[in-house]
Amino acid sequence: MKTIFLTLHFFALSVLIVSCTKTDTDIQSIVNKPAVTVKSNGESGGGIVSRTADIPPTSICTPTVVTLFAGQTINAGTVTVSNDANFIYVTYNTANGYVLTQTHLYVGDCALIPVNKPGNPIPGQFPYSTTHNNLSSYTYQIPITALPMGTCGCIAAHAVVVKLDAAGTVVDQQTGWGNGTVINPDGQWGMKFSYCSCTQ
Repeated sequence: MKTIFLTLHFFALSVLIVSCTKTDTDIQSIVNKPAVTVKSNGESGGGIVSRTADIPPTSICTPTVVTLFAGQTINAGTVTVSNDANFIYVTYNTANGYVLTQTHLYVGDCALIPVNKPGNPIPGQFPYSTTHNNLSSYTYQIPITALPMGTCGCIAAHAVVVKLDAAGTVVDQQTGWGNGTVINPDGQWGMKFSYCSCTQ
């Protein structure tokens, strides 16, 4: 009987030690998680309004950042792409006085970007699109299945941007694209750039 009691006592003590160790590890992993803010909707189209997601540091890729060119030559901001285990995040950030009124986004196989017969991209047929009320930043959260972990594909990030004067009047309006290679070298200047999802 004494042997059974000592065995049960030892087992209970072992469970308690393992349980405490796991709790300490879990608390530490939560403390180490950075907050990633994903903005979106309140507007028409796809997306989600301001939320914060905890993403383990080991699952965040080094972002790919390209210039958002308006009218082919104007630096109107950046397009930043990264991913975690579940989503690809594509963020438009404007600069130099420009703001967003529309965005259209394609993420996936380069050969499947919607184009017309001459081969020019058709942003209106991109799978993600939103109308904005003069925003300076907007993030799309795309399921990782668009580019499964460890695979590469293309991002085609189109925007319509405007510049406003002090009274809020539009003084310039331009079409913009995330900088990359021209989709149709013999046609319009719409661009795509490569992105490989991370597997960290």
